[in-house]
Amino acid sequence: MNKIICNSIEFVFVTEFAHMVSGQITLNPDAEWRNLNATEKPVYRAEIKQADSGPTKEETVTVTTRNDSSAVLKLCSNFPVILRLKTDSSTFLVGTIRYPAITEISSDEIHDNYTFKSKSTP
Repeated sequence: MNKIICNSIEFVFVTEFAHMVSGQITLNPDAEWRNLNATEKPVYRAEIKQADSGPTKEETVTVTTRNDSSAVLKLCSNFPVILRLKTDSSTFLVGTIRYPAITEISSDEIHDNYTFKSKSTP
């Protein structure tokens, strides 16, 4: 399944969560959602894979932004995150406290390319 996402994607580090119940997140008092402003439409992909141990849901979000060497996510890319994405009709999360998204970043002089991957049980 692919979805077209609005240009603004928000993220929070897993350590900034107070708790999560039924998809509703409460952040620690000093935490807030941070924007990752895309220069092109981000792309969301999800698929269910069957394995001997049971099904696994794999989600991937790719985002291109302007190059920013001081971007907090770029400086802390080894910390797991939860993404909040918006389409024209809904808002949804990628990653959970138990199954957070892991960030991969590649850069050139003009763009930063982020790939977020999360694996969970469906």
